[in-house]
Amino acid sequence: MSALQRILYQHMQKGLLIDSKHCLPLQQGGRALMNTVVHLRKLCNHPFLFENVEDECREYWKVPDISGKDLYRVSGKFELLDRVLPKLKASEHRVLMFCQMTSLMTIMEDYFNYREYKYLRLDGSTKPDERGQFIGDVQCA
Repeated sequence: MSALQRILYQHMQKGLLIDSKHCLPLQQGGRALMNTVVHLRKLCNHPFLFENVEDECREYWKVPDISGKDLYRVSGKFELLDRVLPKLKASEHRVLMFCQMTSLMTIMEDYFNYREYKYLRLDGSTKPDERGQFIGDVQCA
């Protein structure tokens, strides 16, 4: 867990909603519990999955865009990925990654572009006739 993830987690423990511009109290009830689970999943994957966190970081760090090290250093999973992927690439391994959120795939694309890794993205918006081509490209690579 990164320092930013730890801070956001502490806000959640206090019952504050991180998805809004200002930290607001979380709702009560069964639906609120489900929202909390979704928030925890987002937090574990990458803090920029929350709508305003990236904007607030950009303001705080006084940078026009967040990229490079700032993109992966704010997430424990991405820091680990940044240590593992170069070793796999050096030994010519291919990597297949699965995500449950397309927004996480977008963040991963930014990371892969920063590290200049080749990748193919296959999600629900990929046309059926392109899917077969993608799979063939991966198998032949």
